[in-house]
Amino acid sequence: MELEVPDEAESAEAGAVPSEAAWAAESGAAAGLAQKKAAPTEALSMTAQPGPGHGKKLGHRGVDASGETTYKKTTSSTLKGAIQLGIGYTVGHLSSKPERDVLMQDFYVVESIFFPSEGSNLTPAHHFQDFRFKTYAPVAFRYFRELFGIRPDDYLYSLCNEPLIELSNPGASGSLFYVTSDDEFIIKTVMHKEAEFLQKLLPGYYMNLNQNPRTLLPKFYGLYCVQSGGKNIRVVVMNNILPRVVKMHLKFDLKGSTYKRRASKKEKEKSFPTYKDLDFMQDMPEGLLLDADTFSALVKTLQRDCLVLESFKIMDYSLLLGVHNIDQHERERQAQGARGTSDEKRPVGQKALYSTAMESIQGGAARGEPIESDDT
Repeated sequence: MELEVPDEAESAEAGAVPSEAAWAAESGAAAGLAQKKAAPTEALSMTAQPGPGHGKKLGHRGVDASGETTYKKTTSSTLKGAIQLGIGYTVGHLSSKPERDVLMQDFYVVESIFFPSEGSNLTPAHHFQDFRFKTYAPVAFRYFRELFGIRPDDYLYSLCNEPLIELSNPGASGSLFYVTSDDEFIIKTVMHKEAEFLQKLLPGYYMNLNQNPRTLLPKFYGLYCVQSGGKNIRVVVMNNILPRVVKMHLKFDLKGSTYKRRASKKEKEKSFPTYKDLDFMQDMPEGLLLDADTFSALVKTLQRDCLVLESFKIMDYSLLLGVHNIDQHERERQAQGARGTSDEKRPVGQKALYSTAMESIQGGAARGEPIESDDT
């Protein structure tokens, strides 16, 4: 176990300001709330379609000569392998330790393990470059995972059993995003300052989760660092709120502001554009229709989340709203013939309690009811 000392090069990271992107919550001002027969769900503004990343260098994200995505000059395949090896070791190692109450010092612990390519008595051999894997606040994050009903074996199975899927069109942050094959978790690379910021917030985050488990703020399940070739690549594991198998016919990023809040021409040309406040007001003048109980629960949850963000002095956040239109989906499915392709290898309902926003609001899983994976 060791405390981390940031390397000097990282203090000059491009754009390394205290960005709250990792906390860009699905909280914000909810204007009117979705069309009849449309199922609204909220999510982080990071959801994209899977596929290889192509394009110019953006921050630490780039593309090598073979067309593979890189981050800090480490290929995506190498990073994915190191993440899976590291999490496999650290979660297994933690499982052997008895459960106990979370103490204040637990938020500041950093555990470290070295993975030589030839293997060691603690780690398996692998075909990547030697690397060191660091786990931040392991006991605290174990508590967070338990709070949301994620068992260690489920966490390991989701993250380590199948290859991670890279998301294309990951946005302007320069981060890499991966989703687990069962759609349960999102893994995002974060800059040094973002990781530092999250660490600083952990005690307050712990307090908030205990008081408000149905929060629509991102749910953080782990913070890790892959150290290789003199570079630190930090990643955070979060809940995935918009499953890839459920098509979102509309997506809005809402801040409750109208100043320059219209999707750009370039954004609108995308297959799955994310619209903004002025687009929402124009395209959905009547807002979204919810039943009274869901509406009041949603508004109350948003108000509580906004108070938490305000207490953390965070102001750059938004509500990402995804709308799956059931009628439109049925027409598309009939046009494709038979059942279409979305049902062929459909992941089962998500395991985490309050994993999706609507389930978080309605809390069916809290009463032991199964989370339905049907489009309805």
